Amino acid sequence: SEGDDIAFHINPRIGDVVVLNSFRNGSWEEEEHASITAFSKEAVLNMFIVISSEGYEVFVNGLRQFTFKHRFPVEDVSTLDISGDVTIDYFGF
Repeated sequence: SEGDDIAFHINPRIGDVVVLNSFRNGSWEEEEHASITAFSKEAVLNMFIVISSEGYEVFVNGLRQFTFKHRFPVEDVSTLDISGDVTIDYFGF
């Protein structure tokens, strides 16, 4: 719900920038930026996220693009929220 902590927030922007962050105790933490050329208006792409001991590893079209290091203990994460113009074909753990 609104105001809850967010362990991993990913915001792809049109162009080549992806903004990564987490939200804790009512405040956004330090943003990280990653570059990727796959995000463009009307682009269809395949993204999957692997939660590893290192962090959230993001793959786009089969290629590892970046890793967002854990800022929260993985065992404290209990909810997944996905919004926007996306289709989820598979979810597993």
